[in-house]
Amino acid sequence: MVDELKRYLKTPDWRKQHGWRKAVWTTMSRLGMTGMHALPLNRAWVDIHRRPMPMARLDTSLQGLKIVQLSDLHYSPVVWGRYLVQYMKWVNDLEPDLLVVTGDLITGGYRFADRVADILKGVKTKHGIICTFGNHDYSIYGKNESNEGKRRADVLERALEKRGLIVLRNEVHRIKVNGKSSKPLTIVGLDDEWSGHIDPDLAFKKVDPNDPIICLNHNPANVTSLMQYPWQWMLAGHTHGRQVATSKLGKRLYPHRYRHYTHGYYCVQGRHLYVNRGLSYGQRIHTWCRPEVTVFKLRNGVDESRCDPGETIQ
Repeated sequence: MVDELKRYLKTPDWRKQHGWRKAVWTTMSRLGMTGMHALPLNRAWVDIHRRPMPMARLDTSLQGLKIVQLSDLHYSPVVWGRYLVQYMKWVNDLEPDLLVVTGDLITGGYRFADRVADILKGVKTKHGIICTFGNHDYSIYGKNESNEGKRRADVLERALEKRGLIVLRNEVHRIKVNGKSSKPLTIVGLDDEWSGHIDPDLAFKKVDPNDPIICLNHNPANVTSLMQYPWQWMLAGHTHGRQVATSKLGKRLYPHRYRHYTHGYYCVQGRHLYVNRGLSYGQRIHTWCRPEVTVFKLRNGVDESRCDPGETIQ
């Protein structure tokens, strides 16, 4: 049995496991457990984490730009809309210049696409809201051979864009404050890896490596394979803090690549990775992992743009 458990954790067959996972979620819903992870929700419970974002070659017009990162909203039968609405009110209080959402906006049916889009559009920013997708935006837990997952992601993309939000699926968005004369901040949004839609070659094809570049990538497990591309900062989510993977038992059972970058700040080969713990998930009823909103403030830092490999702040 132990060998079978190890095999399941290291080489999961997501398609076959979908059935029992769905049954668990359905049971939680029918027993009235939906939203229980939100019971302790108050402003003190939410971790609003602030940190500088030093970048080389940053245009003076971008100095002090405030970027707020959200991740893993998981609007679904077990995450209430009013829970997310309260978060967006608090995000508005932070007065972001730019909001980025690094995947897993929904979990479940198509009906949540319009609902989450309506909630997100309530955030007021100067330079827009940028969304990338995660595995749950395509299907529940991984590749979907019937192509239903892609249809779901397409529906979500249309719902977001209809409300003026920006969706990046292996695409680039540039932000300029002072028009054509200024150097832009380049945002590269990668599509989801687990569903098989990530294409970094396409995403970075038209990127000027001399510009300051932020990469949005839902799952941080592939960060080392993306070192060949010219980003300075990578913002990710997906892990929800992964307390199980960092426990003594988890370290024996979880594959290394899924427990190495669990939450917080990491220096990876001289570049910056930040993993946001996310806002929602039924699992939080067990782990009591505090939901996180991350606030970055851009600053020009040539000496700080490459970090010390020994620096890890969580």
